[in-house]
Amino acid sequence: MSKPITTALIAATSALLLAATAYAGLPRPRHTDEIDVPRSIAGVELGMSLKRADREWGRAGDCGRARERRGIRACVYEGRNPRAGAATIESARRRKVSSIAIRAGLHRGEYVFRGRLLRLATRERIGLGSSRADVRKAYPKALPTANRTGFIVAGPGRSYLTFQTLDRRRVTGIALVDGEHQGRVAALDSASPTRP
Repeated sequence: MSKPITTALIAATSALLLAATAYAGLPRPRHTDEIDVPRSIAGVELGMSLKRADREWGRAGDCGRARERRGIRACVYEGRNPRAGAATIESARRRKVSSIAIRAGLHRGEYVFRGRLLRLATRERIGLGSSRADVRKAYPKALPTANRTGFIVAGPGRSYLTFQTLDRRRVTGIALVDGEHQGRVAALDSASPTRP
């Protein structure tokens, strides 16, 4: 085989490997891609153990000690390519899930809607990239957020699910919160990739 062809094959193989590993850290749900409003995201439920939740998402997350702050532990799921989006599962108490979030990718400050996380959707086909109008139609009882950058669907107890529309056109993030620890979880805003 000639040297130019060998070099081209090595380059092509390297490019494919890089493309595959770019998504290595994103969730790989074991049982479902469904967002069950307002109860779970891709099989991860509030109150589930953090260990079980990470297993449900394919153990692809970074759940190391560096992700623990002020008693809140987090598993962060992100690939090397920020355009692919990111996700987190946070545990505020006894390593039980207190919030779950996914967000669209970013490129030069703009949201990008592509990749594996776009497979996660509700029964009404609402997911990352869905329009504000589609959210309103699917959930007519959803309340707009105070700053009009999303919609809130109430859940059992104090829990709620938020469809974030930070670009004011499409769903840029989806978060399910237990409603008891959101103040503490907000302390992680600067560290969590799910909160742009």
